[in-house]
Amino acid sequence: MKKQVIFINWWTPKENFKDYHDMLKKLEYNPYDENFLSWNKTLWEKLGDDWEYLRAPLHDRDFADYAAWKIMFEKMIPYFNSEIYLAWGSLWGSFILKYLGENDGILDRKSGKKIRIRKLFLIAAAVNDTSGEVMGSFDFDLEEVYTRVARWCEHIYIYHSTDDDIVMYEDALLIKNYFPESIFRTFHDRGHFYKEAEFPELVEDIKN
Repeated sequence: MKKQVIFINWWTPKENFKDYHDMLKKLEYNPYDENFLSWNKTLWEKLGDDWEYLRAPLHDRDFADYAAWKIMFEKMIPYFNSEIYLAWGSLWGSFILKYLGENDGILDRKSGKKIRIRKLFLIAAAVNDTSGEVMGSFDFDLEEVYTRVARWCEHIYIYHSTDDDIVMYEDALLIKNYFPESIFRTFHDRGHFYKEAEFPELVEDIKN
């Protein structure tokens, strides 16, 4: 049986349409840009044939809602192996921490089987509001959820760059404080990771 890595990357919570419209106004449009493939678009190729790569069928990328994401995420659970690898970026890191805490892990309700997380990769995960964004419906209390998260995750990896201009580097330090045995990877020139073409450290950590 192939090992399963479930990957979900960046989305943005919006609490009102003014925030949403402001975000759209800041977007740049260039019809002549080459189609850039970031590392998360080619991760499955880097992992190879021994891995099965699943992505969630999510909606509301730029107007994200926790309850809506929960509905779609739970549609994936029946397809999970009994042990999985989760690689989640930015707001999805917030989602999985909140979800694991509220539900005490991942349960396949049809079979009654709890899903064990071999490795959880938190890539620039958000914990607190920032000057430019709010957590909205993804807000959670790390103090309340961390014991349940630790119960179902064998290994936790934290990746954050000090020059991240979207999620504060201090969020990573806070997560590390609650999970002292986690593996902490600090970078200084990766920003929020979405502009990178390669992420070899993640590939190596998943496979080893």
